[in-house]
Amino acid sequence: MNKDRIAIDEMSPVTPMTALVIDADGHLTYMGEDGCRRQIVGDPELLARLQQLQGKDCADGDVNGD
Repeated sequence: MNKDRIAIDEMSPVTPMTALVIDADGHLTYMGEDGCRRQIVGDPELLARLQQLQGKDCADGDVNGD
């Protein structure tokens, strides 16, 4: 897998084409309409919470949050 990173112009909006995914390296990512996977850089507490919820959903087998 190619792990090269490129800088993407922050001023050019891109439409997400996939849901947010926590990748194998623990990064919060999505695929843009241009075919580039983007990593969301931001709040580490948000990522920790999403990972916690993902683990709970897998353990419970509950995909609807009920």
